[in-house]
Amino acid sequence: MALAHRTNLVALFGVVAMTACTTTTSGASAAAGADKVRAAIEGQTAPDGTLIKCRSIQVTGSRFPAKDCKSEKAWQEFDQLMAENAKNETDKFQRVNTGCSTTGTC
Repeated sequence: MALAHRTNLVALFGVVAMTACTTTTSGASAAAGADKVRAAIEGQTAPDGTLIKCRSIQVTGSRFPAKDCKSEKAWQEFDQLMAENAKNETDKFQRVNTGCSTTGTC
């Protein structure tokens, strides 16, 4: 009985492994095509009158950066938002990890 279960389990893993090996490269070619489109719009004028610039953005969970293109005005707003978020998270961390909450003598 145990041998039959083991055989079925090995067969299941074999099917999963074979399925993983048959993936296509269409995702890679689609990403390369998207990069070409983004590169083509870099330097053009956005509707708000500023130039479009592209940056490489590090994606959490991936070793490969993503290319993101926005107008200069949108990048300024993005940078301001990221700076505010970083400050808020740092302040929150410092509030939680200092004072009587860490000593237990409140």
